Amino acid sequence: MTSRPSDLPIIIVTGASGFIGRHFLQSFYKNFHIYALARRSQKSVGIAMHENINWIRVDIGEEISVKNVFNKISQNGGADYILHLAGYYDFDGKDNLEYERTNVNGTRYILESALKLNIKRFIFSSSLTITQFEKPGLIINEKSPADAKFEYAVSKIKGEKLVRQYSDKFPVAIVRLAAIYSDWCEYGPLYIFLSTWLSKRWDSNILAGKGESAVPYLHVKNLNTLFNKIIKKSDILPRYDVFIASPDGCTSHKQLYKIAIRYNFRFPKKPRFIPKWFAYFGVSILNFFGTIIGKPPFEKPWMIHYVDLKLNVDASYTRNKLEWKPVARFNISQRLLFLIEHMKSNPFKWHHKNIEALEKQRKTHRNFKIYEVMQSLQDQIVEGIMAEMYSKRNSDRFLPYKNLKKQLHGERILFVYSMFKTAVRTGDRMHVISYARNLASERSKENFSVHDITDAVGFTADFIVKTLLGRPELVERPELKDMEQMIYDEITLTAQLIVDELEDSFDRLIDN
Repeated sequence: MTSRPSDLPIIIVTGASGFIGRHFLQSFYKNFHIYALARRSQKSVGIAMHENINWIRVDIGEEISVKNVFNKISQNGGADYILHLAGYYDFDGKDNLEYERTNVNGTRYILESALKLNIKRFIFSSSLTITQFEKPGLIINEKSPADAKFEYAVSKIKGEKLVRQYSDKFPVAIVRLAAIYSDWCEYGPLYIFLSTWLSKRWDSNILAGKGESAVPYLHVKNLNTLFNKIIKKSDILPRYDVFIASPDGCTSHKQLYKIAIRYNFRFPKKPRFIPKWFAYFGVSILNFFGTIIGKPPFEKPWMIHYVDLKLNVDASYTRNKLEWKPVARFNISQRLLFLIEHMKSNPFKWHHKNIEALEKQRKTHRNFKIYEVMQSLQDQIVEGIMAEMYSKRNSDRFLPYKNLKKQLHGERILFVYSMFKTAVRTGDRMHVISYARNLASERSKENFSVHDITDAVGFTADFIVKTLLGRPELVERPELKDMEQMIYDEITLTAQLIVDELEDSFDRLIDN
């Protein structure tokens, strides 16, 4: 085992490229040596290079990749803490295989891999919404049951159960989060509220129900302080515990509206309340027509269920146990002024930060739809590619591959297919560059020409595109408008990247 990379405490942060992860790194990169695990690159998310940040690109839903990363960390001296922030969520209100793949299986892979590190504590980010809060007068605390039924909540409940099972292996802490926001907002629903209320739109003063829909809001800086408290007090905390990252109480839409209007316009503007049934009808109509034109609104019919419901919190146990409380100046009622001033002084940056997050979720949803189909058709497509390569019309092509045993040939096609699947699912193609370099090195030793390989890659991509474009579940649904172009881009651009890198790699091999 080599020496540790730093005398500082060492922490692994999953989901480092996400909203909370980025803010944690920016706040504590001087206090810890951080292994930042993320799908996206460090440059693309705006995290500056620093000797205390070791950025590792990995998808936690890929078991082998997670094990390889943790093996390297173990060989390099291990880690003291794991802050597990990685997770999937969207506002569609529908089931998605990513809930199970990332939120459940990904958590399992991280926990299993953590066994070799001798960590001092595993911190798991969960959500207050895992508790049903429909009952009038209910106040949620750290002991409240995890009994919500919607898909995201179920995946987090499963994650919590996994974490608790590992508490006999190492200390763990579960942190159930309120609605987390920053000075640039970066919380979807709040962004939509402010963008609507402070606009000149016809619906700028409309509130559903009585305006009493309410959740607690916590500034990301207060959340970071809570995480740091757990780490600093880890030695004296119970081996297993649940904490709530939230202020007490909750803030209603009506309260937010009045504060936002006062800060922005400096004079009152009375809200108009519409009945819950009418709100449901209106949102359903907007979704219907938005889906047809390929621009579905943020508001979804399922959200109307929560009109006038309150997610009311008592976080006194967390405050006392951790000696932590939210800093008053970051309370949403005061901090809205900062959000609004940022929106007014730098509207481009404001909308870019918020729309980027929402569009990323929308694009991710489409990517996963393609990935789901690719996963389900994997054997069929690989067998189809093999059959076409061996067909009479391709008798003069792919000769080096046909000299291989069919099983080995099939395994190689499957591997290339997996590269395309990964690129589609993550929306990131950079991993195929290293793959192409290795492919060029290995195939050149087998006397393959660059044309032999690029021809096979291009043929594979064309076959995948043709197959996917024939699937009605991808191209005949109005909410997936422009999916044909997306399929073409995701597959063919990935293929082009592989081909270009193969040609560059062969040129380097010839020069050497």
